[in-house]
This record gives sequence, structure tokens and C-alpha cells, in this order.
Amino acid sequence: VIGHLTVFEGDCSVGSKCLIHAQCHITKGAVIEDLVFIAPMFCGCNDNYMVHNRRHIKPFIVNGYTVKRAARIGAGVMVLPGVTIGENSVVGVGSVVTRNVMPGTVFYGSPGRIKGLVDKIEHL
Repeated sequence: VIGHLTVFEGDCSVGSKCLIHAQCHITKGAVIEDLVFIAPMFCGCNDNYMVHNRRHIKPFIVNGYTVKRAARIGAGVMVLPGVTIGENSVVGVGSVVTRNVMPGTVFYGSPGRIKGLVDKIEHL
């Protein structure tokens, strides 16, 4: 399921049985595996250097993020380039994900930090 006003930049992949809510931004190079839930206003990033109109200084190299199987992402989350969100993890509302999220963890804040573990009964 893809919500209204969600944008896919192209050259990304989305697995099966995902729900990507309204007004999300899925960048080039993103990999979203099966059974992922992404709440509204998600923003993923893929450019470490913001080289717009400066490609003569540094070439643009796509550095997409990965959302592993059955991860859940709350509303208004921002994910930085190259980050992996682990399988069965939960990222809380409004988090800024600056580093990898370990599988099966609860992660939130700005910048985000591991705050606990996802109960095994909630794993898919």
C-alpha cells in the first residue's frame, strides 16, 4: 500500500506486503524489504555531501539507506544516507536516524539511540 503524495525518486526497491503511508520521500538507492511499515512524513536521504551544482568539486555518489524486513518506522522520521534499519526494529516518531539500528531494537530520539528491545511476540 502506498499513501497519497508519496514520492519515489526511482532506482529503489520495495518488497512485498509493505505499507508506506502518505507524504513519504523514498530516495534513489533505497532498499525497503518485505513487511515494512512506514508512517507518514518519512524522509530518507542519499547524499552525504549535498553536491548540487558542485559536481566539478565532488561527484554525486548515491548512498541509499536500507530498511530490513518487518521494520516499523514512526511518523516524521528522517534517515541519513547509508544507514540500515534492522529487521523487526521499531523507530519512534520524529527520530533522526544517524547510525544503523540493530535488529529487534526500539530506537528513538534526535539523534536516535537504542532504548530497548522489541518483544519477541511482535517479531514477524
